[in-house]
Amino acid sequence: MNATAGTGRGKIFLIELSPAVPNLGKFIVMPRFGLLAIASVLSDRTDYDVSLLFEPYVGKIDVDTIARKEPQYILINGLTTTADQNESFISSLRDRMGGSVAVIAGGEHATMFPEDAKRYADYILAYEADDTAVPLLSALEEGDPETRESLLSQIPGLHYRDLSGTWRFNRDPARVDRIDYRYDFSIVPGAESAARRFRQAYMPLQTSRGCRYGCSFCTWISLYGKTGYCVRPAEDVLHDIVHTIEYTGVRNFVVADNLFAGDAAYTEDLMHRIIRTFEGRDDKPLFTVLCRADQFTGKAGSLSEKTIRAMAKGGVSNVCLGLESINSRSLLQMRKKSDLQTYHAAAECLRRNGIGFAGTFVAGFDGDTYEDVVNIAEFGERIGLYTVQVYARGIMPGTVDDILSTHRNIPGRLDKYVNGHTVNIFPTRMLPSDLQQGIFEAAFRFHDREDRKAALNAFRVIWRAIRPHQEALLRIEREILVPEGIYTSSGPGFALNEKALQAVAEDEDAYGSFAKRCRTIFLEAERMEPPGDARVVLAPAIA
Repeated sequence: MNATAGTGRGKIFLIELSPAVPNLGKFIVMPRFGLLAIASVLSDRTDYDVSLLFEPYVGKIDVDTIARKEPQYILINGLTTTADQNESFISSLRDRMGGSVAVIAGGEHATMFPEDAKRYADYILAYEADDTAVPLLSALEEGDPETRESLLSQIPGLHYRDLSGTWRFNRDPARVDRIDYRYDFSIVPGAESAARRFRQAYMPLQTSRGCRYGCSFCTWISLYGKTGYCVRPAEDVLHDIVHTIEYTGVRNFVVADNLFAGDAAYTEDLMHRIIRTFEGRDDKPLFTVLCRADQFTGKAGSLSEKTIRAMAKGGVSNVCLGLESINSRSLLQMRKKSDLQTYHAAAECLRRNGIGFAGTFVAGFDGDTYEDVVNIAEFGERIGLYTVQVYARGIMPGTVDDILSTHRNIPGRLDKYVNGHTVNIFPTRMLPSDLQQGIFEAAFRFHDREDRKAALNAFRVIWRAIRPHQEALLRIEREILVPEGIYTSSGPGFALNEKALQAVAEDEDAYGSFAKRCRTIFLEAERMEPPGDARVVLAPAIA
């Protein structure tokens, strides 16, 4: 890797815009770890003047202010919900600067939906960019066009235009050999006062990358390009914890690993390092981590009580368990390799060790009924979760679900509403709008008590924000899905007619017309005023 890329002090802005339509992440103040990691890499290994702009820290990012700084490069990241905002922002910036700035897109949305990112980006760095961002900038500094194109053609995961203007993609991804970065908050304006300014200030932290499992819906392989699980050097993790606390005052960390504690020996060593480092200090860190339930059952392959006690002592205050479903058929379909007995065992283990635990669920698999979705609330109470987060099943590029069921995606949806909470697929055992309502009914039922009021209010805000999407689903059902037999009456509700949907998907003209009509409805719903009463009407569920 070129450690001295860049000539002079050309300005680089890394920009993260806040989505217009909220998800649960809206209710904590936390920059995304990917952009923070890449910003730190560029600050450490190049001589560019690097700044990461995070809107909650710096306020609304103003195009004119950015243009006056005359940046050489803009690196922009974001979820699908900010894709349109990214395009609008970059278009305005280019108008101000006369097209003189090179724009590089990366992250989840750009990796999985590069055609969208091509609307505003000159280059797209897919997959992990730790080892490719600096070589890309070095190549762009090359003055000879043919030499520059040759260098670009050798960067794994890069989308770029060749000399003829044709987009090329270096398809073969290269997983990083070593996760090699350390946070540098001096390049993040506003970070120094984060803890003082924001009651809900958190920081992301990474201890590992990848996963040892392959659930059918999970996007991690798509995002990294290849399988594999590796841990980050413990000394680098410890640096980020200490640097975060001492520079920003933030002590609450969300560990962004796909699978925390996938390497038990490493985890135990890291926890003991944290314990020693913060012994006698009042600013000990607190961690929320994502784990599987079967890591806490006491069976072969699960974490030992010794390791779990070390986690608790080292500051792991909350474990977010990826439970996904309470329906055995759906668990089998998503290749979760788990069951309700495992969930109960994990809950008992974590309770015994004084660690709080939440549950995330993915609703909309083929086994799920409306009652299954709503009854997540009752199940969460029964095993002692402190919160439940029910997300809608998404069928994303490169996943197992995409290979088997890509025709089940609802066409024409608006990117701004793809926030994890909205339904964008055709479920099997209920209408899309019923699944949408069930997801929020579960959240409202679980959090409808005094000590969970903050979470209840957050879900209410999200529900109101996605109402145009829900209204569009209802209209698509009334005008297309039911009249044309894609959904048929089944008992008290409706069920998907898979053959009818497959017939439409396989007929290019029919599907084009179907997609166009759906898109029109989504756009028209977006322009309408939402209904005055946006509350979910709670229906009786089967306990």
